Amino acid sequence: MNNSFRYLLFSILVIGLVSCQKDTPDNVDFTVTTASTTYKLSDTVYFNFSGNPDIITLYTGDSLNNYDNRNVTSKVGGTLNFGFQVSLANDSGFAALHNGNFKVFISTNFSNLYTSYKDTAGLRLSYPTSFKDSISADSFRVARTDSAMVNKANWVDLTDSMNLPVTGALKTPIQSTIANITKYITNATDPFNIAFLFKGDTTHYLGSTGIRVGGLTLVNNFPDGTSSDFSARLAAGGSKSTNWKTIRAANFYLPWTTSSTYLNFVPKYNTIHTEQWIISSAFYPNAATPDVAMPIKNITQTPLTRFPYKFSKLGKHKVVFVASNNRPSGTTQVIKEIDLTITQ
Repeated sequence: MNNSFRYLLFSILVIGLVSCQKDTPDNVDFTVTTASTTYKLSDTVYFNFSGNPDIITLYTGDSLNNYDNRNVTSKVGGTLNFGFQVSLANDSGFAALHNGNFKVFISTNFSNLYTSYKDTAGLRLSYPTSFKDSISADSFRVARTDSAMVNKANWVDLTDSMNLPVTGALKTPIQSTIANITKYITNATDPFNIAFLFKGDTTHYLGSTGIRVGGLTLVNNFPDGTSSDFSARLAAGGSKSTNWKTIRAANFYLPWTTSSTYLNFVPKYNTIHTEQWIISSAFYPNAATPDVAMPIKNITQTPLTRFPYKFSKLGKHKVVFVASNNRPSGTTQVIKEIDLTITQ
């Protein structure tokens, strides 16, 4: 019985030791070579491997795949381009653009501090019937403090630089100019907002679909050939948009609305002074996305002995392979670098 117990204890210790060894990653055995350090643009470069790491990833040195930019979250010196499409339902819509009722602005000092207010029975009674169920929606802003906030900010008028149409096909998206708005950014570390405004003492009937704004693009192009594309965060984003907020500064009954595709202003004829804003979320112009490695082998694959790659850009390339062994207890890795020159 005693011997049986000793045997059982010894077996448990052996199993435990083996388990611990399996949970600990081995040192990475990995080398990479090429037949040459200079290739033509038309050549396929073959990288030859030895060893069998669990995971291999590759930085080719190309745009968005540069090892030196793997931790970069901001860049400077970019050119910020902004544009959108506008669709008008009738001639009064084109007249609103021509007469200056419709405007597009940029601000670098808008506070973005909207007011919160409670959904009380008394407040609900003061809402138009069509909005009673939307009182808690973040896209509807009626507080006077929000109106004061928007008017306190400095807004630069971009309308003229967008070259908006004064005539054209009805209910058809018309592209604005893609305008360089870099000059309006005084400090690239500060946020900015885009806003659309409809303002006038008389609001004409603008047709069943009114003024529709869509196809918004906002891209910062950097000198190294990379770019930060903010366009997805300018999308309308549904009826309760998180990308846009409305402020009803004057004439509560005529708000901007949002859909999955458009920002929409659809008023009926009235002679009440109207001031309706729709304002984007804040953007940081120098924000950049870190470059990421290309995965070429995972832990489930058989050993990789060769990998082909064809470069698309002339010049010198710092090619970096990151090889690693991964276990629950940790990771070991090695980094191998090869400098290649790609010629014509």
